[in-house]
Amino acid sequence: MAAQPLVYVHGAGPQQPAAAFKHEADLILFGRDMPTTRVAHYAGVRWPPTGAGPTAAPNRVGRARRVAAIRGSMEPQVSPNAAASAIIAATLTAPPPRGTGAAAAPPPPSPADVAAARRLVAQLYRSADRVASRSSVAPGRTLGPTFPDPIFRFIVGKLASDVIDYLYGPWTEAMRAPVRQALLRSPRPKVIVAHSLGTVILYDVLSEPVFAGFRVDLLVTVGSPLGIGNIQQRLRDGAGRPNPVPKPLRAWSNFADRFDPVALEATLRDEFEPPKDFAVDESVNNAARNNHDLPGYLSVGIVRQTIADAAG
Repeated sequence: MAAQPLVYVHGAGPQQPAAAFKHEADLILFGRDMPTTRVAHYAGVRWPPTGAGPTAAPNRVGRARRVAAIRGSMEPQVSPNAAASAIIAATLTAPPPRGTGAAAAPPPPSPADVAAARRLVAQLYRSADRVASRSSVAPGRTLGPTFPDPIFRFIVGKLASDVIDYLYGPWTEAMRAPVRQALLRSPRPKVIVAHSLGTVILYDVLSEPVFAGFRVDLLVTVGSPLGIGNIQQRLRDGAGRPNPVPKPLRAWSNFADRFDPVALEATLRDEFEPPKDFAVDESVNNAARNNHDLPGYLSVGIVRQTIADAAG
């Protein structure tokens, strides 16, 4: 069978340039660079590369503020509520950027949205601490992290910073646009591999009317937060439950590690209908110390084989 077009959709936080990201993923999955793969790369919207010129300067100020909040919230003495407040202050309610290249200030989020975002972020930090506690005593992990391992808080800090920008901030369309463009490019993808926040953005994009006539043979999601209740409520611009399986999908395989603090709801088959029980869920062992790590997920045998079988 000829290799099928595949699109990678990355997760939250700063990312490698698209070419480097594609090269790493291709080598893990196929052992070589593939001419049939490409990346939906939206990270530059909220994490502009350093040295990107004067038009990126205002966003670099915001980037430094976000990094400080994420790192400060890694400390074990910071409560989940305090960590959430720090992330909110560095993103949703932060002063608008100024200077060359600064966009017009968006309208401030409503108090209700700020409160909902704070609840979501606090939930993520509580999850990080629970996962850290479980992983430190897990069988076969005698050298595991102590509670609370800051790496789990670092993972959810990056996600939280981006996910509230996407769900509650003014960046929704800007973050969707690169994903939409990657999918609309020719040839149309037959396989999509999405990670973390990328699964949320991809779900919304695939639910748009323009994609109703698409056919995606397989969607693979790894480390997905799509099952979290607060996220479910905001999908499709807050259309509300039940959230249907996007029409283009012919099959959906979802993989989650039980120590991944982002995949709070590890099963998606009971979150999306109609049709009922569409997604196929599989619990896997992501051997990376960061259990949310994308290369770690792609290196899992069943994940790699599922993608290779569909993409060729």
